[in-house]
Amino acid sequence: LLAQAPVAVTGIVQDQTGAVVQGARVTLVRQTDASKRSASSSSDGSFRFDAVSPADYVLTVQMTGFENFQDVLTVGLESRRPMIVRLRVGTLEQEIIVEADSSDKLSTSASDAATTKIGDDVIGKLPVGSDDLMAVFTRFLSPAALPAEGVSLLVDGVPGEQLDLPSSSISNVRVDRNPYSAAFQHPGTARVEVSTKRGHRSRYDGALDSFLRTSLFAARNAFADSVPDIATRLVQPTLGGPLPGKKAAFFVAGQRFTKDESAVTDAVTAAGPFVANVPTSHRHDNIFTRPQWWPNDLQVLAATYTFNDQVFKNRDSGGFNLPERGVGVERRKHKVTVTHSLLSPSGWQNNIIFGFTHEEDRTGAPAAAPGIVVNDAFAAGPSPSFDTDNKRTVDVQNVTRYYARARHSLLFGARVRADQIATADATNFGGTFEFGSLQAFIDRTPLTFRINQGDPNIAYGVYLATGFAQDEIRVTPQLTLTFGLRYDWQSTIHDRDNVAPRLAFAFAPGRRKRTVVRGGAGTFYDNLPRAATERSLLVDGVQVHEVVIARPAFPDPFGSGETVSPPPSTVRIAPDLRAPSLTQASIGIEQEVWAKSWLTTEYSVLRGDHLFRTRNINAPLPDTGLRPNPAFVNVNQVESTAFQRTEALAVTFQGHVGKVFQPYARYILSKTTNDTSGTFSLPADNYDLGRERGPADFDARHRFNLMGIVSLPRAVQLGILLSASSGVPFNITTGFDDNGDTVANDRPPGVTRNTGRGPATVQLDARLSKNFTMNHVWRGSQRRDVVTIGVDVFNAINHTNVTGVVGVQASPFFGRANSAAPARVVQFSARYSFRQ
Repeated sequence: LLAQAPVAVTGIVQDQTGAVVQGARVTLVRQTDASKRSASSSSDGSFRFDAVSPADYVLTVQMTGFENFQDVLTVGLESRRPMIVRLRVGTLEQEIIVEADSSDKLSTSASDAATTKIGDDVIGKLPVGSDDLMAVFTRFLSPAALPAEGVSLLVDGVPGEQLDLPSSSISNVRVDRNPYSAAFQHPGTARVEVSTKRGHRSRYDGALDSFLRTSLFAARNAFADSVPDIATRLVQPTLGGPLPGKKAAFFVAGQRFTKDESAVTDAVTAAGPFVANVPTSHRHDNIFTRPQWWPNDLQVLAATYTFNDQVFKNRDSGGFNLPERGVGVERRKHKVTVTHSLLSPSGWQNNIIFGFTHEEDRTGAPAAAPGIVVNDAFAAGPSPSFDTDNKRTVDVQNVTRYYARARHSLLFGARVRADQIATADATNFGGTFEFGSLQAFIDRTPLTFRINQGDPNIAYGVYLATGFAQDEIRVTPQLTLTFGLRYDWQSTIHDRDNVAPRLAFAFAPGRRKRTVVRGGAGTFYDNLPRAATERSLLVDGVQVHEVVIARPAFPDPFGSGETVSPPPSTVRIAPDLRAPSLTQASIGIEQEVWAKSWLTTEYSVLRGDHLFRTRNINAPLPDTGLRPNPAFVNVNQVESTAFQRTEALAVTFQGHVGKVFQPYARYILSKTTNDTSGTFSLPADNYDLGRERGPADFDARHRFNLMGIVSLPRAVQLGILLSASSGVPFNITTGFDDNGDTVANDRPPGVTRNTGRGPATVQLDARLSKNFTMNHVWRGSQRRDVVTIGVDVFNAINHTNVTGVVGVQASPFFGRANSAAPARVVQFSARYSFRQ
């Protein structure tokens, strides 16, 4: 029989200043049979273990005067990058810049170019607020690869919609990992993977974090008359350690986050310009717990429980919305996961994950009067939003890896998910008048009046099933191939042939393997958004009637004394709806430019077919002006007839510059063309979709993102986040309904979709932090206490980053913006942590 192909595990040991550590004891223990190998770091700090067979290992580094370091490594079939283990004196954290840890169990080594990994120690040094972690991680994603419902988020392997964890419970975050792995439904450039912390069986770790932002050090928003009131506070305790018996451990984290700020309203009413800071608030309470049990050396059983409670006041305020348009939102969520991992001596590794989630949401209140919307001028009256949701989700998945003979690594698994939703959506039961221009409002001549009537209560289920298989083959020491196949099924789409092939390769010529050529291709299928299913069941002309009246009387649209109700409007799912597919191919070259630093250049092409759009199939016919079915006004049908094409060239650097700067930087030159702005976007002409072809809404030609840490004198750390992007397109419309389809999105003659282009954006955030350490003996054991003081500055250069340009010609804001991202604000933070 052919033996499993051995590889080398290498690395370098450094202290906190970057100087090499000689004589450190490095131990590598194989988990299947507890076999141990030892080495010492040489004069240049390096260590090496040759002929290491694929398996899970525990790596331990010990050196007098330093914290012990321990991590779990998964050794695959391909040669590994050298590890950098940085030991620190007088701190609680170890900094690791590696590609292997316990979360790598699903890694496809042939397709791991330019992966972004952010450990908890790095997160603590970056200018990141607890309320906007995802905004930082998603900077390194590709907007063109995102699924219809947004970023693909996995927490401990379980898909989720929001990152609803205390930031202190996050162990590491990975972006753009395994772009062609069959284990994932979406490409790596659309996915964020989060691993949570776990307690240790041999020590206690605890911390208390807090931060504060006030308006005292805040700048004025470019569209506000004065500096808004700001009072943002966070308190976040954590504790982890052993449970009785030494075979179990626990970790618990809590969070109380409150944010009292203001949204800037910049509108023009009949009385003239209206500018105001509208008070808003957000409270978020969060608890995360994780007990973990090791029955033996080959099994791990873990459970997590997460509780979230959020309350928003005056949400959706700002922009064109007058103060009375703000709504209240309440959200509560319970989530439980149970994970069992088993590693057998014969080479099998199995993971079973069970997840249960219960969510309750409430938005808005019944409207006592109709709302008024004057397109891109102002919106007044009560908000039309009023709905409640109750959702229960059960998610079960099983993933198995087997290190087979003949240099194969097999990965296969399955997943089933069931969502049960009960909702009461009484949105727009009070009605809304829409005016094409401010003059039309003054003249009391609205374009349309819309109101929903009927029973807003529905209940339904959505079910998903997935299966995949993958084989990673080490053909030669220089060449690795990966073949995968995946199948995705969703109950709300009757398309059943969603088989997605995947292929990836990595080729490293030469003995030193300082240059690696990586590439791959694959197909990825998407799901129908839950909102589309819900709208089609609710607004069907029977359950809920959507009444649309063109050119109604104002303020009483039924003032003419009509006794017959107008025909209803409905939302439908096209009977021939198909699952959207993304086909991606890429090739790149990864070069080690100097020790432990890599430069990657990658070219990729992505094509989307059968993407979602909505089309009014009952719009007035161009020749006659009559509707095809006079029993209805509008029949908005969700179809899978749109397309998208993206070409991108990405250049990524990761590593170090000198001994003081550790950057991760990526520049992307790209172009994306499509003919849809999303699942519910309607075309200007429902019978001429060719004019919808144009730049995608997110088509920024140039994007640059930098994340880095600078080590300054006296152990001061400077964290930097820099994001720069060229402008994105905007749509130019007349503001009127010239074709009679009751939607004011008509464009001027000869103008196609997204012909406008907004200004560039630049965002620079910085954080200065310093640790103060105390070492002492407490209750007969060594203890270390650390106090960290930090100052964060968001939008440090106070650049005005507008959030959209008005393209409605009838608007007084045409060609300019009326809202922007937050101006400069300063945050002060303090952290106390201990280890014993």
